[in-house]
Amino acid sequence: MMSKDHSLESRARIEKDSQGKSHRVICDPDLLELADILNTPVHQMYLKSMEKGILPLRYFRNMPSITLKQQIILQRSQVAVVGAGGLGGHVIEGLCRLGIGALHIFDPDSFDETNLNRQVFTDQNTLGNAKVEVMQECCRLINPAVQITAHRIAVKDPNQDALFVDVQVIVDGLDTPGDRLILAAIARKCRLPLVHGAVAGFAGRVMIIQPSDNSMEMLYSGKESACSSEHLLGTPVLSPALIASFQTMAVLNILLGKNQAGESRMIYVDLETPSLDLFEL
Repeated sequence: MMSKDHSLESRARIEKDSQGKSHRVICDPDLLELADILNTPVHQMYLKSMEKGILPLRYFRNMPSITLKQQIILQRSQVAVVGAGGLGGHVIEGLCRLGIGALHIFDPDSFDETNLNRQVFTDQNTLGNAKVEVMQECCRLINPAVQITAHRIAVKDPNQDALFVDVQVIVDGLDTPGDRLILAAIARKCRLPLVHGAVAGFAGRVMIIQPSDNSMEMLYSGKESACSSEHLLGTPVLSPALIASFQTMAVLNILLGKNQAGESRMIYVDLETPSLDLFEL
């Protein structure tokens, strides 16, 4: 009796895209089985597959907007998301589905009923549970190729920069001016781009803050103890879902080398109007 071939090539099949172009693909069960048989970490098995020109079927609908070469770049990337609430949760889910290699999630809180209106990972079963631990488990089910590191801590000290040594981008999912200024200081110290997002009511903004600029200080200096606009106007689900999509796109552009602008730019969106404005800072 012949033994089953345990190579990636033997498990691959051909799929044609909407333009009739053929691609070699492989499905999740085969990749997970091979990882177990060959005693290879799951994220490494996905990477090996793509390096051999075999696209995991889960990423097939990313093409051609995200090419195989770019998918490999994403699989090798690490991103930190600080704040796992309305913005952070949507960003984490989006990056997980896109295929970022590793996500580092920071948040000290647990889910409560006030989160049910907007936070993507909260439901009746997760109330009272630590946000980062719930997201870690959910992301493993969404995409086993993504390594999730859950940090149930608040980032409130500029000297916590060692936590970000392996990442290429930091995402701001915080909601208070003082915490945002600390995170900006850490990003500057690490020489990392920071993708800032903020929401209030039906409006929000997104800004890529380069290590060399002080845009966060322009927005929040002197307001460290002020109440956030989010707390004053509330946060229906529409604004964090939309602003998080802009933040996720910003991360994607940075990792793929598409964000070449040296200066910071801010997108401001008002869903009620509706309007979208781009500001050069």
